[in-house]
Amino acid sequence: MDDSLPGLREMQLFVAVYEERSFTAAATREFATQSGVSQHIKQMEDMLGVQLFRREKKSVEPTEAAAVFYARCLDVLAASKAALELREFKTGLAGEVRFGLTATLATHQLAPAYLRLSAQNPNASVAVIEARSDMLMDMVRANELDFAIIPAISKPPADLSSRVFAATPAFLVSSRSHDASGLCHGEAIGFEQLKGRKLLAPHSREHGQWIGAPKDLAAGSAPHYQLDAVLATLDLVRQSEWMAILPGLLFIHDIDTAPAEQDFCLNPFAGPGLTLELRVVRAPQTEPSALAQAAIDALRQVTEEHIERLRNFARLPSAT
Repeated sequence: MDDSLPGLREMQLFVAVYEERSFTAAATREFATQSGVSQHIKQMEDMLGVQLFRREKKSVEPTEAAAVFYARCLDVLAASKAALELREFKTGLAGEVRFGLTATLATHQLAPAYLRLSAQNPNASVAVIEARSDMLMDMVRANELDFAIIPAISKPPADLSSRVFAATPAFLVSSRSHDASGLCHGEAIGFEQLKGRKLLAPHSREHGQWIGAPKDLAAGSAPHYQLDAVLATLDLVRQSEWMAILPGLLFIHDIDTAPAEQDFCLNPFAGPGLTLELRVVRAPQTEPSALAQAAIDALRQVTEEHIERLRNFARLPSAT
């Protein structure tokens, strides 16, 4: 009997043969060859000085020694797996982060950013709230959120720390299936082309400042449009001839897919274009934790990638 012991790989092969009662099935399960598995088992038997399997014509039967060894192998492999899992605690940041987003980012940017953040920080707890801007700011004030990212259609709140997160191009959005605009997807337009169209827009100072358009832009339009009703606006535009001016980040999947798969026709604005600024707001007392900053960075990375795609689609100059 050899004084050395089988390694983890040999134990895995033994367990597979024991459970499958077949060298061939064990080889398939462990992505090995039948001859390789048989050779490993023979070496283990020589090393341990006992017979582990009786080779029958159509089956492989474990011996009593194999039954004892099988139970011990399961213990060793379980301990090895636990040790590997513990190594993950050396990776990334730990703790908890809670943040809020409006639909502008939650629709398409949150999922890839969330996956990146969790992959880089497997021991972190991440909670995300989607809500209107005013609700998110109230939650930040109450210390229920570490930060929120909101559209900046008015002055930043004086009682919260605020800084620019990104600026997304905006587009005139209309329905592909109810097209009454006569515009081609991707065609640049001027503000003067909006007059007389069924445009969802409020008679509000903030919206007027954002779009930089004449105050009578939405004259004659009975509905009042608010950014915090984005999803309802999208559904209305999809099902009718109404149009809206919306942040491009909501349409990252519509810019380069086949026409048959596109729900919306997107038209950028000519000249310097039209952008919506997004801002990070947080309580002013403390700096963001390392995990909160990692969450902001993950969101920013995905958002900047998407904005660059939107700028290329709209043929706008890069922000860098």
